[in-house]
Amino acid sequence: MKGAVLILLGSLAISAQDPSQTPVISAVRAAMAPALPFPDTDHSGVFPANGKTEPLWMVRPPEPGDQTFEVIANPLNEVNQLRAARAMAQIQTNVEAAQRRAAAQYEHAVAEAKRTGKSQEVDGVTLADEGIAGAKIDADSHVLIEVASRQQSYTFEIASAMELLSTTTLDSRVVIAMPASTYRDERLGTDRYSEAQTFVFLGRIPAPQVRHLANHSFEIIATADVPSMVVRLRGNDTLIADLLRKTDWMALLELLK
Repeated sequence: MKGAVLILLGSLAISAQDPSQTPVISAVRAAMAPALPFPDTDHSGVFPANGKTEPLWMVRPPEPGDQTFEVIANPLNEVNQLRAARAMAQIQTNVEAAQRRAAAQYEHAVAEAKRTGKSQEVDGVTLADEGIAGAKIDADSHVLIEVASRQQSYTFEIASAMELLSTTTLDSRVVIAMPASTYRDERLGTDRYSEAQTFVFLGRIPAPQVRHLANHSFEIIATADVPSMVVRLRGNDTLIADLLRKTDWMALLELLK
């Protein structure tokens, strides 16, 4: 997989390729460059390397040999700080409400134990009591870009409240999109937040099949003739839409010829 696309470097102008990155991931980053005019992170992966506060986003490069990289919110940006503060305030409100419910339940259990002589179960406060605010701010604060290539088949499992996923064919590529959604996890008795996801199938791949496995669970299956590639984007739906518009998909299709 790693050595099969070296011929593409010249056409994508990646002469200064980072040696820690595979040719495929370097090609994808180059094709997405018009949509990602943001600084890389520093070595910690937490702050922008240039220390600037203006950019909303920054790019965390892939680990050596990895096939993923991530665009994450710049924590030094004032707008991002305000969004995070609002989310934390909502989480705190949810947790305090859960604590009050737990305290009332405990008092009722003690009274019942005294009256009946039987012990009573009491629900504590768990991460689920934060509500979906935490999951939503996490999803809105990044886009994870994963690349799979030159496989004979591709399988992805996703969770969504949507009964049907949007499928579009554009310029020799198939795009399957799943908007962000909230659904009820009946097994755990709590709400779940599913971040937006989009799959872009490139190359010799017949129309992918979407199977409904169970409540809120789907499987995407595609068979392929080598060469082929799938780019999976998940997280902030606005940034995903921008990546879909501005990425040079034709350059990636050329890579697969």
